[in-house]
Amino acid sequence: MVTLTLDDRLLAAYLFYGSILMLKTWAMSFFTARHRIQNKALPSPEDYGAKNKDRPVRLNDDVERVRRAHHNDLENIPIFMIVALLYMFSNLPVMRCLWCLRVFTAARILHTVAYLNAFSHPRGLGFGVGALCTAILGVSVLYSAVGAGVF
Repeated sequence: MVTLTLDDRLLAAYLFYGSILMLKTWAMSFFTARHRIQNKALPSPEDYGAKNKDRPVRLNDDVERVRRAHHNDLENIPIFMIVALLYMFSNLPVMRCLWCLRVFTAARILHTVAYLNAFSHPRGLGFGVGALCTAILGVSVLYSAVGAGVF
């Protein structure tokens, strides 16, 4: 019988950094709403009221920038969190995952700050470093599975 165990430090780090990432992603929806209201760029025609229900939805560059940053979080953070969870159950070195959790979180914060301030190179660095952390954990899990004779 195989028993799955989790290292307490790793679980605590996963919960801590995962909470930061989830709260950051969640906060982006409120940040988007603030920009929409501030720039009078509401998402649907009915949001302008009954008199203006046929009014076309106005796009705003600031709102779109925040939306793209939020969308990028939604594309990357859940995948990383799932891969990190798989890693945690793979009986692989704890420190690798701890560092990937730390670095990924910092990279996503850098990515968001850079995106919102229109800094291309730091944004690319944040994305690339985060993607590398996801790849390191994902490849580790695959290598572990192959080594265990799964295939």
